[in-house]
Amino acid sequence: MEHTVEVADIIIFIGRFHPLIVHFPIGFLFIGMIMHFASKNEKHVYLNNAVPFALALGAIGAVLSCILGYMLSLQGGYNLDTLNNHKWMGLLVALIAILTFGITVWKRIENSSYLYSAILLILFMGLGIAGHLGGNLTHGSTYLTQYAPEPLRKIAGLPPKEKERPPVAILDSADIFLDVVKPILRKKCISCHGHDKRKGDLMLNSFDLILKGGKNKNTVVAGNLEKSELINRITLPINHEDYMPPEGKTPLSKEEINVLKIWILNGANPSGIIAGMNLINENKSQIANVLGLNPKKESELLKKVPPGNTEAINSLIAQGFIIKTLSNTSNLLDVKLNPGKSITKKNLEDLVKLREQLVWLDVSDVNITDEDLTTISKLESLQLLNLNSNPITDEGLKKISTLKNLTTINLYGTKITNQGLNTLEALPKLKKIYAWKTLISPDEVLEVKKRKPYLVINIG
Repeated sequence: MEHTVEVADIIIFIGRFHPLIVHFPIGFLFIGMIMHFASKNEKHVYLNNAVPFALALGAIGAVLSCILGYMLSLQGGYNLDTLNNHKWMGLLVALIAILTFGITVWKRIENSSYLYSAILLILFMGLGIAGHLGGNLTHGSTYLTQYAPEPLRKIAGLPPKEKERPPVAILDSADIFLDVVKPILRKKCISCHGHDKRKGDLMLNSFDLILKGGKNKNTVVAGNLEKSELINRITLPINHEDYMPPEGKTPLSKEEINVLKIWILNGANPSGIIAGMNLINENKSQIANVLGLNPKKESELLKKVPPGNTEAINSLIAQGFIIKTLSNTSNLLDVKLNPGKSITKKNLEDLVKLREQLVWLDVSDVNITDEDLTTISKLESLQLLNLNSNPITDEGLKKISTLKNLTTINLYGTKITNQGLNTLEALPKLKKIYAWKTLISPDEVLEVKKRKPYLVINIG
Protein backbone atom coordinates (compact mmCIF):
# COMPACT_ATOMS: atom_id res chain seq x y z
CA MET A 1 0.00 0.00 0.00
CA GLU A 2 1.47 3.33 -1.04
CA HIS A 3 0.60 6.74 0.31
CA THR A 4 1.03 10.16 -1.18
CA VAL A 5 4.03 12.30 -0.30
CA GLU A 6 1.77 15.15 0.96
CA VAL A 7 0.12 13.05 3.67
CA ALA A 8 2.82 10.48 4.36
CA ASP A 9 4.72 12.27 7.09
CA ILE A 10 1.80 13.30 9.28
CA ILE A 11 -0.14 10.06 8.79
CA ILE A 12 2.82 7.81 9.52
CA PHE A 13 3.85 10.02 12.46
CA ILE A 14 0.41 9.65 14.06
CA GLY A 15 0.13 5.97 13.05
CA ARG A 16 3.33 5.07 14.84
CA PHE A 17 1.60 5.73 18.15
CA HIS A 18 -0.45 2.57 17.49
CA PRO A 19 1.94 0.20 19.38
CA LEU A 20 1.79 2.54 22.39
CA ILE A 21 -1.97 3.15 22.43
CA VAL A 22 -3.01 -0.45 21.68
CA HIS A 23 -1.92 -1.65 25.12
CA PHE A 24 -4.39 0.61 26.92
CA PRO A 25 -7.59 -0.97 25.58
CA ILE A 26 -6.13 -4.42 26.14
CA GLY A 27 -5.50 -3.57 29.79
CA PHE A 28 -8.85 -1.89 30.46
CA LEU A 29 -10.88 -4.57 28.70
CA PHE A 30 -9.02 -7.32 30.53
CA ILE A 31 -9.54 -5.58 33.89
CA GLY A 32 -13.23 -5.16 33.07
CA MET A 33 -13.58 -8.88 32.38
CA ILE A 34 -11.80 -9.81 35.61
CA MET A 35 -14.02 -7.50 37.67
CA HIS A 36 -17.16 -8.86 36.01
CA PHE A 37 -16.35 -12.49 36.81
CA ALA A 38 -14.98 -11.63 40.27
CA SER A 39 -18.22 -9.80 41.12
CA LYS A 40 -20.08 -13.11 40.84
CA ASN A 41 -18.70 -13.81 44.30
CA GLU A 42 -20.74 -12.05 46.99
CA LYS A 43 -17.55 -10.80 48.65
CA HIS A 44 -16.61 -8.86 45.53
CA VAL A 45 -19.99 -7.85 44.17
CA TYR A 46 -19.03 -4.18 44.58
CA LEU A 47 -16.58 -4.58 41.65
CA ASN A 48 -19.51 -4.77 39.24
CA ASN A 49 -20.02 -1.00 39.62
CA ALA A 50 -16.60 -0.32 38.02
CA VAL A 51 -17.11 -2.64 35.02
CA PRO A 52 -18.85 -0.05 32.79
CA PHE A 53 -16.06 2.47 33.38
CA ALA A 54 -13.33 -0.04 32.48
CA LEU A 55 -15.20 -1.23 29.39
CA ALA A 56 -15.85 2.36 28.27
CA LEU A 57 -12.16 3.20 28.39
CA GLY A 58 -11.35 -0.08 26.66
CA ALA A 59 -13.88 0.55 23.87
CA ILE A 60 -12.61 4.10 23.26
CA GLY A 61 -9.03 2.85 23.24
CA ALA A 62 -9.88 0.01 20.85
CA VAL A 63 -11.49 2.42 18.34
CA LEU A 64 -8.53 4.79 18.58
CA SER A 65 -6.12 1.87 18.12
CA CYS A 66 -7.94 0.80 14.95
CA ILE A 67 -7.63 4.31 13.50
CA LEU A 68 -3.93 4.58 14.34
CA GLY A 69 -3.29 1.03 13.14
CA TYR A 70 -4.84 1.85 9.78
CA MET A 71 -2.62 4.93 9.48
CA LEU A 72 0.45 2.87 10.33
CA SER A 73 -0.45 0.24 7.73
CA LEU A 74 -0.20 2.88 5.00
CA GLN A 75 3.59 2.88 5.27
CA GLY A 76 3.56 -0.59 3.66
CA GLY A 77 6.15 -3.29 4.10
CA TYR A 78 3.83 -5.88 5.70
CA ASN A 79 2.50 -9.25 4.64
CA LEU A 80 -0.93 -8.33 3.27
CA ASP A 81 -2.69 -11.50 4.48
CA THR A 82 -1.46 -11.10 8.04
CA LEU A 83 -2.10 -7.35 7.95
CA ASN A 84 -5.69 -7.76 6.76
CA ASN A 85 -6.40 -10.48 9.32
CA HIS A 86 -5.00 -8.28 12.09
CA LYS A 87 -6.97 -5.27 10.82
CA TRP A 88 -10.33 -7.06 10.69
CA MET A 89 -9.79 -8.83 13.99
CA GLY A 90 -8.92 -5.50 15.64
CA LEU A 91 -12.07 -3.95 14.20
CA LEU A 92 -14.14 -6.89 15.46
CA VAL A 93 -12.66 -6.48 18.96
CA ALA A 94 -13.55 -2.78 18.93
CA LEU A 95 -17.15 -3.55 17.91
CA ILE A 96 -17.54 -6.25 20.60
CA ALA A 97 -16.04 -3.86 23.18
CA ILE A 98 -18.64 -1.22 22.25
CA LEU A 99 -21.38 -3.88 22.45
CA THR A 100 -20.35 -5.06 25.91
CA PHE A 101 -20.20 -1.49 27.18
CA GLY A 102 -23.67 -0.83 25.77
CA ILE A 103 -25.06 -3.90 27.49
CA THR A 104 -23.68 -2.84 30.89
CA VAL A 105 -25.14 0.67 30.58
CA TRP A 106 -28.57 0.00 29.10
CA LYS A 107 -29.15 -3.37 30.72
CA ARG A 108 -30.85 -4.65 27.56
CA ILE A 109 -30.02 -8.24 28.39
CA GLU A 110 -31.70 -8.83 31.71
CA ASN A 111 -31.49 -12.24 33.33
CA SER A 112 -29.01 -13.27 30.64
CA SER A 113 -25.76 -13.22 32.58
CA TYR A 114 -24.60 -16.37 30.80
CA LEU A 115 -24.98 -14.71 27.42
CA TYR A 116 -23.15 -11.60 28.66
CA SER A 117 -20.34 -13.72 30.10
CA ALA A 118 -20.11 -15.57 26.78
CA ILE A 119 -19.73 -12.25 24.94
CA LEU A 120 -16.92 -11.27 27.31
CA LEU A 121 -15.15 -14.57 26.66
CA ILE A 122 -15.44 -13.99 22.90
CA LEU A 123 -13.94 -10.54 23.48
CA PHE A 124 -11.09 -12.14 25.44
CA MET A 125 -10.35 -14.60 22.61
CA GLY A 126 -10.55 -11.78 20.05
CA LEU A 127 -7.98 -9.78 22.02
CA GLY A 128 -5.65 -12.77 22.04
CA ILE A 129 -5.97 -13.44 18.32
CA ALA A 130 -5.62 -9.77 17.35
CA GLY A 131 -2.59 -9.42 19.62
CA HIS A 132 -1.00 -12.55 18.17
CA LEU A 133 -1.45 -11.30 14.60
CA GLY A 134 -0.02 -7.93 15.58
CA GLY A 135 2.97 -9.67 17.13
CA ASN A 136 3.45 -11.58 13.88
CA LEU A 137 3.66 -8.30 11.98
CA THR A 138 6.24 -6.94 14.41
CA HIS A 139 8.34 -9.98 15.23
CA GLY A 140 7.49 -12.50 12.51
CA SER A 141 5.01 -15.37 12.40
CA THR A 142 7.34 -17.80 14.21
CA TYR A 143 8.08 -15.52 17.17
CA LEU A 144 5.52 -17.08 19.51
CA THR A 145 5.95 -20.68 18.38
CA GLN A 146 9.68 -20.81 17.64
CA TYR A 147 10.56 -22.47 20.95
CA ALA A 148 7.31 -24.37 21.51
CA PRO A 149 7.91 -28.00 22.63
CA GLU A 150 7.10 -30.71 20.10
CA PRO A 151 3.97 -32.05 21.90
CA LEU A 152 2.44 -28.56 21.89
CA ARG A 153 3.38 -28.08 18.23
CA LYS A 154 1.55 -31.30 17.32
CA ILE A 155 -1.57 -30.22 19.22
CA ALA A 156 -1.52 -26.83 17.46
CA GLY A 157 -0.99 -28.47 14.06
CA LEU A 158 2.41 -26.84 13.59
CA PRO A 159 5.22 -28.45 11.58
CA PRO A 160 8.11 -30.04 13.52
CA LYS A 161 10.69 -27.60 14.83
CA GLU A 162 13.38 -26.80 12.29
CA LYS A 163 16.47 -28.82 13.08
CA GLU A 164 19.16 -26.58 14.50
CA ARG A 165 22.63 -26.79 13.05
CA PRO A 166 25.09 -27.98 15.68
CA PRO A 167 27.29 -25.20 17.05
CA VAL A 168 30.62 -24.77 15.31
CA ALA A 169 33.63 -25.81 17.35
CA ILE A 170 36.24 -25.87 14.58
CA LEU A 171 36.46 -22.98 12.13
CA ASP A 172 37.38 -24.98 9.03
CA SER A 173 34.27 -27.14 9.39
CA ALA A 174 31.91 -24.14 9.39
CA ASP A 175 29.65 -23.36 6.42
CA ILE A 176 30.10 -19.73 5.37
CA PHE A 177 26.40 -19.14 4.61
CA LEU A 178 24.53 -21.56 6.88
CA ASP A 179 26.70 -21.11 9.98
CA VAL A 180 27.85 -17.50 9.61
CA VAL A 181 25.94 -15.30 7.15
CA LYS A 182 22.41 -16.63 7.73
CA PRO A 183 22.60 -16.31 11.55
CA ILE A 184 23.82 -12.70 11.18
CA LEU A 185 20.87 -11.81 8.95
CA ARG A 186 18.42 -13.68 11.20
CA LYS A 187 19.70 -11.87 14.28
CA LYS A 188 19.99 -8.35 12.89
CA CYS A 189 17.71 -8.11 9.82
CA ILE A 190 14.80 -10.58 9.78
CA SER A 191 12.61 -8.56 12.17
CA CYS A 192 12.16 -5.95 9.40
CA HIS A 193 12.78 -8.16 6.36
CA GLY A 194 10.96 -11.40 7.11
CA HIS A 195 7.79 -13.09 5.95
CA ASP A 196 5.34 -10.84 7.80
CA LYS A 197 7.26 -7.57 7.76
CA ARG A 198 9.10 -6.90 4.52
CA LYS A 199 10.35 -3.33 4.33
CA GLY A 200 11.15 -2.36 0.76
CA ASP A 201 9.58 -5.66 -0.33
CA LEU A 202 12.81 -7.32 0.80
CA MET A 203 12.86 -10.68 2.57
CA LEU A 204 16.06 -12.21 3.90
CA ASN A 205 14.64 -15.52 5.19
CA SER A 206 16.46 -17.70 2.66
CA PHE A 207 19.22 -17.63 0.09
CA ASP A 208 16.78 -17.48 -2.83
CA LEU A 209 14.89 -14.54 -1.32
CA ILE A 210 18.16 -12.71 -0.66
CA LEU A 211 19.13 -13.01 -4.32
CA LYS A 212 15.63 -12.02 -5.43
CA GLY A 213 15.97 -8.74 -3.55
CA GLY A 214 13.29 -6.13 -2.95
CA LYS A 215 12.50 -2.85 -4.65
CA ASN A 216 16.22 -2.43 -5.20
CA LYS A 217 16.88 -5.70 -7.00
CA ASN A 218 20.64 -5.75 -6.43
CA THR A 219 20.50 -6.68 -2.76
CA VAL A 220 23.49 -8.99 -3.21
CA VAL A 221 25.65 -9.08 -6.34
CA ALA A 222 28.20 -11.90 -6.21
CA GLY A 223 31.75 -10.59 -6.34
CA ASN A 224 30.73 -6.91 -6.35
CA LEU A 225 30.42 -4.95 -3.11
CA GLU A 226 29.67 -1.61 -4.75
CA LYS A 227 26.59 -2.96 -6.54
CA SER A 228 25.38 -4.92 -3.50
CA GLU A 229 22.69 -2.76 -1.89
CA LEU A 230 22.91 -4.78 1.33
CA ILE A 231 26.49 -3.64 1.88
CA ASN A 232 25.70 -0.06 0.85
CA ARG A 233 22.91 0.25 3.41
CA ILE A 234 24.80 -1.21 6.40
CA THR A 235 27.92 0.90 5.73
CA LEU A 236 26.19 4.30 5.38
CA PRO A 237 26.81 6.92 8.10
CA ILE A 238 24.67 5.97 11.09
CA ASN A 239 22.69 9.24 10.88
CA HIS A 240 21.81 8.70 7.20
CA GLU A 241 18.07 8.16 6.60
CA ASP A 242 18.78 5.01 4.56
CA TYR A 243 21.17 3.47 7.10
CA MET A 244 20.25 -0.07 8.13
CA PRO A 245 19.23 -1.30 10.57
CA PRO A 246 17.02 1.64 11.60
CA GLU A 247 17.34 3.50 14.87
CA GLY A 248 16.37 1.36 17.83
CA LYS A 249 17.75 -1.84 16.29
CA THR A 250 21.17 -3.26 17.09
CA PRO A 251 23.58 -2.40 14.26
CA LEU A 252 25.94 -4.93 12.72
CA SER A 253 29.43 -5.02 14.17
CA LYS A 254 32.44 -4.26 12.00
CA GLU A 255 33.35 -7.95 11.97
CA GLU A 256 29.81 -8.97 10.96
CA ILE A 257 29.94 -6.46 8.11
CA ASN A 258 33.34 -7.77 7.04
CA VAL A 259 32.04 -11.35 7.08
CA LEU A 260 29.17 -10.38 4.76
CA LYS A 261 31.74 -8.74 2.47
CA ILE A 262 33.89 -11.87 2.51
CA TRP A 263 30.87 -13.98 1.56
CA ILE A 264 29.90 -11.72 -1.33
CA LEU A 265 33.46 -11.36 -2.65
CA ASN A 266 33.81 -15.15 -2.63
CA GLY A 267 30.76 -15.71 -4.81
CA ALA A 268 27.81 -15.27 -2.40
CA ASN A 269 27.11 -19.01 -2.56
CA PRO A 270 24.31 -20.84 -0.67
CA SER A 271 26.92 -23.01 1.06
CA GLY A 272 30.65 -23.50 1.28
CA ILE A 273 32.93 -24.98 3.92
CA ILE A 274 35.55 -22.53 5.23
CA ALA A 275 38.29 -25.12 4.66
CA GLY A 276 37.49 -25.15 0.95
CA MET A 277 37.66 -21.38 0.53
CA ASN A 278 40.79 -19.45 -0.36
CA LEU A 279 40.78 -17.07 2.62
CA ILE A 280 43.62 -15.14 4.18
CA ASN A 281 44.28 -15.55 7.91
CA GLU A 282 42.73 -12.15 8.69
CA ASN A 283 39.45 -13.19 7.09
CA LYS A 284 39.45 -16.48 8.98
CA SER A 285 40.09 -14.62 12.21
CA GLN A 286 37.11 -12.32 11.57
CA ILE A 287 34.83 -15.27 10.86
CA ALA A 288 36.11 -17.07 13.96
CA ASN A 289 35.34 -14.03 16.12
CA VAL A 290 31.78 -13.80 14.78
CA LEU A 291 31.33 -17.50 15.58
CA GLY A 292 32.71 -16.94 19.06
CA LEU A 293 35.68 -19.22 18.54
CA ASN A 294 38.30 -16.52 19.08
CA PRO A 295 41.31 -18.70 18.28
CA LYS A 296 44.70 -17.68 19.55
CA LYS A 297 46.89 -15.61 17.31
CA GLU A 298 48.81 -17.74 14.87
CA SER A 299 52.12 -16.79 16.44
CA GLU A 300 50.90 -18.16 19.78
CA LEU A 301 49.15 -21.23 18.39
CA LEU A 302 51.66 -22.55 15.91
CA LYS A 303 54.34 -23.93 18.19
CA LYS A 304 57.21 -25.81 16.66
CA VAL A 305 56.79 -29.59 16.53
CA PRO A 306 58.36 -32.24 14.32
CA PRO A 307 56.36 -33.67 11.39
CA GLY A 308 53.73 -36.25 12.26
CA ASN A 309 54.08 -39.99 11.70
CA THR A 310 53.66 -40.42 7.95
CA GLU A 311 52.41 -44.00 8.23
CA ALA A 312 49.72 -43.00 10.72
CA ILE A 313 48.64 -40.02 8.59
CA ASN A 314 48.34 -42.14 5.43
CA SER A 315 46.44 -44.83 7.31
CA LEU A 316 43.92 -42.31 8.65
CA ILE A 317 43.43 -40.68 5.24
CA ALA A 318 42.80 -44.12 3.73
CA GLN A 319 40.08 -44.66 6.36
CA GLY A 320 38.26 -41.44 5.40
CA PHE A 321 39.89 -38.88 7.69
CA ILE A 322 40.55 -35.33 6.48
CA ILE A 323 43.91 -34.11 7.73
CA LYS A 324 45.27 -30.57 7.34
CA THR A 325 48.11 -28.57 8.78
CA LEU A 326 47.16 -25.30 10.47
CA SER A 327 49.43 -23.36 8.14
CA ASN A 328 52.01 -23.90 5.43
CA THR A 329 54.79 -23.46 7.97
CA SER A 330 53.39 -25.60 10.78
CA ASN A 331 53.26 -29.32 11.51
CA LEU A 332 50.29 -28.94 13.86
CA LEU A 333 47.28 -30.87 12.60
CA ASP A 334 43.52 -30.40 12.22
CA VAL A 335 41.94 -33.87 11.89
CA LYS A 336 38.34 -34.72 11.07
CA LEU A 337 36.36 -37.90 10.39
CA ASN A 338 33.20 -37.22 8.38
CA PRO A 339 29.96 -37.77 10.36
CA GLY A 340 28.16 -41.05 9.77
CA LYS A 341 31.27 -43.20 9.75
CA SER A 342 32.30 -45.30 12.74
CA ILE A 343 35.68 -44.83 14.32
CA THR A 344 37.76 -47.99 14.84
CA LYS A 345 40.37 -49.13 17.33
CA LYS A 346 43.02 -48.86 14.57
CA ASN A 347 41.96 -45.25 13.93
CA LEU A 348 42.40 -44.41 17.60
CA GLU A 349 45.83 -46.03 17.70
CA ASP A 350 46.91 -43.97 14.68
CA LEU A 351 45.62 -40.77 16.31
CA VAL A 352 47.75 -41.46 19.39
CA LYS A 353 50.82 -41.64 17.14
CA LEU A 354 50.06 -38.01 16.24
CA ARG A 355 49.50 -36.83 19.81
CA GLU A 356 52.28 -34.24 19.62
CA GLN A 357 50.95 -32.64 16.42
CA LEU A 358 47.17 -33.08 16.82
CA VAL A 359 45.56 -29.89 18.21
CA TRP A 360 42.10 -29.86 16.55
CA LEU A 361 40.05 -33.05 16.39
CA ASP A 362 36.52 -33.36 14.99
CA VAL A 363 34.98 -36.80 15.59
CA SER A 364 31.32 -35.83 15.69
CA ASP A 365 28.68 -38.52 15.10
CA VAL A 366 31.18 -41.36 14.56
CA ASN A 367 30.02 -43.62 17.42
CA ILE A 368 32.70 -42.61 19.91
CA THR A 369 32.12 -44.41 23.23
CA ASP A 370 33.28 -43.78 26.80
CA GLU A 371 35.92 -46.48 26.32
CA ASP A 372 37.25 -44.73 23.21
CA LEU A 373 37.78 -41.58 25.27
CA THR A 374 40.42 -43.45 27.24
CA THR A 375 42.56 -43.43 24.09
CA ILE A 376 41.65 -39.85 23.17
CA SER A 377 42.82 -38.75 26.64
CA LYS A 378 46.38 -39.51 25.46
CA LEU A 379 46.21 -36.66 22.90
CA GLU A 380 47.83 -34.19 25.26
CA SER A 381 48.18 -31.38 22.67
CA LEU A 382 44.45 -31.19 21.89
CA GLN A 383 42.96 -27.70 22.07
CA LEU A 384 39.65 -28.13 20.22
CA LEU A 385 37.64 -31.34 20.52
CA ASN A 386 34.30 -31.93 18.78
CA LEU A 387 32.43 -34.93 20.24
CA ASN A 388 28.88 -33.95 19.30
CA SER A 389 26.23 -36.61 18.59
CA ASN A 390 28.22 -39.48 20.12
CA PRO A 391 26.94 -41.95 22.78
CA ILE A 392 29.23 -40.67 25.54
CA THR A 393 28.37 -40.09 29.21
CA ASP A 394 29.82 -38.43 32.29
CA GLU A 395 32.06 -41.45 32.85
CA GLY A 396 33.76 -40.80 29.53
CA LEU A 397 34.45 -37.17 30.40
CA LYS A 398 36.32 -38.28 33.51
CA LYS A 399 38.78 -40.02 31.21
CA ILE A 400 39.63 -36.87 29.23
CA SER A 401 40.14 -34.71 32.32
CA THR A 402 43.87 -35.04 31.61
CA LEU A 403 43.65 -32.83 28.48
CA LYS A 404 45.27 -29.80 30.10
CA ASN A 405 45.53 -27.81 26.84
CA LEU A 406 41.87 -28.17 25.86
CA THR A 407 40.22 -24.77 25.26
CA THR A 408 36.99 -25.76 23.45
CA ILE A 409 34.80 -28.85 23.57
CA ASN A 410 31.56 -29.61 21.68
CA LEU A 411 29.19 -32.04 23.43
CA TYR A 412 26.01 -31.31 21.43
CA GLY A 413 23.53 -34.21 21.46
CA THR A 414 25.34 -36.34 24.04
CA LYS A 415 24.21 -37.80 27.39
CA ILE A 416 26.30 -35.47 29.53
CA THR A 417 24.72 -34.26 32.80
CA ASN A 418 25.61 -31.73 35.50
CA GLN A 419 28.18 -34.19 36.83
CA GLY A 420 30.03 -34.14 33.52
CA LEU A 421 30.01 -30.34 33.52
CA ASN A 422 31.64 -30.35 36.93
CA THR A 423 34.31 -32.69 35.59
CA LEU A 424 35.12 -30.31 32.73
CA GLU A 425 35.30 -27.40 35.13
CA ALA A 426 38.62 -28.75 36.35
CA LEU A 427 40.33 -28.33 32.95
CA PRO A 428 42.68 -25.35 33.44
CA LYS A 429 42.55 -23.81 29.93
CA LEU A 430 38.94 -24.60 28.98
CA LYS A 431 37.10 -21.48 27.76
CA LYS A 432 34.11 -22.76 25.77
CA ILE A 433 31.67 -25.64 26.19
CA TYR A 434 28.96 -26.28 23.58
CA ALA A 435 26.32 -28.51 25.16
CA TRP A 436 23.01 -28.17 23.31
CA LYS A 437 20.63 -31.09 23.74
CA THR A 438 22.39 -32.53 26.76
CA LEU A 439 21.10 -33.12 30.31
CA ILE A 440 22.97 -30.14 31.74
CA SER A 441 20.56 -27.83 33.57
CA PRO A 442 20.52 -24.01 33.30
CA ASP A 443 20.77 -23.76 37.09
CA GLU A 444 24.00 -25.77 37.10
CA VAL A 445 25.42 -23.57 34.34
CA LEU A 446 24.78 -20.51 36.52
CA GLU A 447 26.51 -22.17 39.47
CA VAL A 448 29.58 -23.04 37.41
CA LYS A 449 29.75 -19.53 35.95
CA LYS A 450 29.77 -18.09 39.46
CA ARG A 451 33.01 -19.96 40.03
CA LYS A 452 34.39 -19.44 36.51
CA PRO A 453 32.74 -16.34 34.99
CA TYR A 454 35.03 -16.39 31.93
CA LEU A 455 33.83 -19.88 30.91
CA VAL A 456 31.34 -19.77 28.01
CA ILE A 457 28.74 -22.55 28.36
CA ASN A 458 26.19 -22.75 25.54
CA ILE A 459 23.25 -25.08 26.20
CA GLY A 460 20.97 -23.61 23.52
